Parts: sequence; C-alpha cells; structure tokens
Amino acid sequence: MVELLIVIAIIAVLISILAPALQLVRRKAATAYCLSNLRSLSSGWTLYQDANKNRIMSSTAEARESTGTYVGWARLTRDKDGNIMSSQQTAPPVLDEDEIRGIKMGVLYPYVEKPEAYHCPADNIRISVHDGTPVFTTYAMPRCLYGTTNPNYSEQIEKYTAISFPENRYVFIESAETRNYNMNHRFVIAAPEYTGNSVWGWWGPMAINHGDSSTLGFCDGHAERHIWIDPFTFEHYEKVLNQGGGLYGHAFPPADQQNDINYMAQGWPYRHKL
Repeated sequence: MVELLIVIAIIAVLISILAPALQLVRRKAATAYCLSNLRSLSSGWTLYQDANKNRIMSSTAEARESTGTYVGWARLTRDKDGNIMSSQQTAPPVLDEDEIRGIKMGVLYPYVEKPEAYHCPADNIRISVHDGTPVFTTYAMPRCLYGTTNPNYSEQIEKYTAISFPENRYVFIESAETRNYNMNHRFVIAAPEYTGNSVWGWWGPMAINHGDSSTLGFCDGHAERHIWIDPFTFEHYEKVLNQGGGLYGHAFPPADQQNDINYMAQGWPYRHKL
C-alpha cells in the first residue's frame, strides 16, 4: 500500500510538471494553425483583387455594388432557408452552420473553400451575449478597406493600388466580438478619419487568443504573430469581452502605454491626411 501511494504521488508530481508544458504545446499548435488560416485568407484576398482589376472586396458583409452584385468578403449569418438571422436574436440560436452559410456566400469563399480556415482553435471563450452559443467566425477586416460601396464616403480604400506598403498593412485581425457574428465582419479602431484628431485609440473588440499575443494577416498575403506589451491593451480586451455586448466606445491608452496602439496605427491600411 505504501509503495502504491508513493507511485501515485510520483505520478501526481509528474502531471503537475507536464501540464504547463502540454498547455504551452497546445497554445503553440493553435497559433501555428491560426497563422496558416490567415495566410490562406490574406492570399485569397489578394487573388480576388488580381481577378477584379485591383478592386478589393468589401470589409462589410452585405455591401453591394451599383450593379447589384454583392462584394462582402463574408456575408451575414443565414438559417437553413437562407434568411438573414438577427445579431440580437435569442431563438433559434445562431449555430456554427448558420455562420458558415454566410461565409460560403461571401466573395472570399471561392478562394478559401474551407470553413475551418475562418475559425482559430484558440478562439474558444467567446459566447454570444444574445443566445449563449459560441461565435464561430474568428476574423474581421478593417472598416477602411472598402467598408461601404457608397461613393460619398472617401475615407476608405477601394483599390489595392491605393494601399501603400501592403506588406505593412493588415487585412485580417482576430475579433473579440460577442454579438453573434462579427458585426458585419469588420473591425475599427479610433483612427483620425473617424475621430477628427491625431490621437489613435482602441474601439472595436480585438481578441488576444494566444496568451500574450494575437495573429494578423497582411495585404501582401503573409501573416505574423504580434506580442502585446501594454497593460492597457489587456485591460481593454477583458473589458470588451465581458461587458455584455454593449457599445464599444473609444479607449485611448495613457501616454506611457502607446506601444501597442502605435503598432495598430502603423498597420491601419488607410493613411489619414491630418
């Protein structure tokens, strides 16, 4: 009996030692998978503009050209009958297959015909504040990338040739949106073209799915992992993830915590004119 207890104690110690290592391995595997997803999505995004005379797809789900052609990269959630499901509905619940139907209707899907590529395996804590179901679509696109097909809105990019240094400008981010789907699948920060000043801040909910880091896909087709260092960034993430789906207002970091928002500002595709 004593020997058995000693063996059990040794096993318990080994498990306590190995558990953090296994968790780290799982995290690294999820990060690698997420980077692969973003490379596929970003490459598909660039192929689309190649085939459409440099015109990029819209970051907004239901955007439509004057010709009546939809150009949203992923469209809104659909039920089995093809009807749009409300972002605030509680019944029936929005299931993964409902989100996938919207993905398949988007103009990006012909270039990336794998629904699983639109979901990061580390994105496993977001629960819809309306119906209590997991949110499937992990990624969102900056609002400034053809966020509307209305020609009266000039502070956006419609053609790939208008993007300076595409290797430095991100096209996909990980979203922390909890309102069923990614609110038209687009992401926005408090950029000068929206706030009217030169100070940059957070606005939309960006996720930190990989410990201390997130992954981003870029306009030249590559993807990278970025490590966050400012406490304010993590505080903002926790706030928007847990505030219950309320409006996401502007959040400006203090002067001594500008590293992360400066990184996002440098990668924002639209170059402001202030």
